[in-house]
Amino acid sequence: MKVTVKILIGTFAIIGMISTGTMLASRAYGQEKEDGPKAKSVKMSAPTAKISPVQAMKIATDKTGGKAGMAMFEFEDGHWIYGVVIAKKGKLMEAEIDATTGKLGDVEDITAAGEGKEFASELTKFAKSAK
Repeated sequence: MKVTVKILIGTFAIIGMISTGTMLASRAYGQEKEDGPKAKSVKMSAPTAKISPVQAMKIATDKTGGKAGMAMFEFEDGHWIYGVVIAKKGKLMEAEIDATTGKLGDVEDITAAGEGKEFASELTKFAKSAK
């Protein structure tokens, strides 16, 4: 049973990385704007990573003591990171893992509903960008 769980977690990580990476790659090179009232054009570098999504999940698990569920490849604050979703004591957190160095960045509490709204918003922006 543990093998099935590991494969399932890895599958979610790959799906999350592909879906997020695909949307972000389409916005690369300054085509997308940040959210918020002071939105501005952002110049993104080409997606690069020295660590894999599975490695990012292991780092997040080791550092937080929680259980990793998926890793999303994201461009944030001028560099590429993995946003790793962690479950711990019945709550969800997102840990930022630098995709180049593997260092743990911010860890914040999240909700499934909040993440769903954020993802829906990204999909809507992506759909509107296709002309």
